[in-house]
Amino acid sequence: MIDVERLLILREVARHGSKAAAARALTLSEPTVAHHLRALERRAGVPLTVRAGRVTRMTPAGEALLQHADVIAASLEDAERCLHRHSDLQVGRLRIAAFTSFCATVLPRPLAQFAQTYPGVEIGLAETETDDALELLRTGLADLVVGFADAATPAPVDVPTSALGRDEYLAILPDSHPLAGRARVDMAALADERWISGCLRCRTHLVAHAEEAGFAPNIAFVTEDYIAAQRLIAEGLGVALLTRMALDASPAIPGIVAVPTRPPTYREIFVALPHDAAPAAEAFASLLVGADGAT
Repeated sequence: MIDVERLLILREVARHGSKAAAARALTLSEPTVAHHLRALERRAGVPLTVRAGRVTRMTPAGEALLQHADVIAASLEDAERCLHRHSDLQVGRLRIAAFTSFCATVLPRPLAQFAQTYPGVEIGLAETETDDALELLRTGLADLVVGFADAATPAPVDVPTSALGRDEYLAILPDSHPLAGRARVDMAALADERWISGCLRCRTHLVAHAEEAGFAPNIAFVTEDYIAAQRLIAEGLGVALLTRMALDASPAIPGIVAVPTRPPTYREIFVALPHDAAPAAEAFASLLVGADGAT
């Protein structure tokens, strides 16, 4: 009989494109992954993989076997969720995927509260952008996602979501900027500036907000590190839209000011679960909704 563990290792090699990448994903050594693949090939009696430069590709036999591996992996996930539903949260698993500034500001306290209340639940966290987090949820690699959305990039409609609050975008300017002392700054007044932007959803929001003000922003710098963005602004290299949550997650950066825009603009924070959410995910989502931690 084919070893299920080795079949799932083959699946990870196919997904990641190399034994080394699969080993990292599985927290195994590369020699261990190679050993299991060789044993699986001996059992199958035909080659299942072939090297193409640095990439490991599946042979036709490997591709055929992968179809069964996907079915088995899905069945095992269903079995695990079924067991979790029969538990009273004395045991279980909670894999969270959330965006950076939420991880740095809101998440730690409810996560610590959950861990104290349910010490038998194994908790994992992936800090990643919203679109990547939702993909992890859809493929069964995350049990709960905290993401953000706005009019330009709406919340997903294929999974259940609950609102956690909203987070205002602010114009971040050098403190020497002529508009730095304003109570609010018109977006149209920033039409000629060089812009610094971050993740895809943030860039989409910036472009949409600027277009509403009648201009296309000149995005000169792209960085997902909001501390780096603020330091670039402090050196007079551009301006940016950053949220209050991102500023709260940063140390104070001298040489910049944060000014609300006119019209104001926000991102909506949400928690998303799969339709067949495990009890641990449902419990933590309820905790987040009750905490009302977003701004």
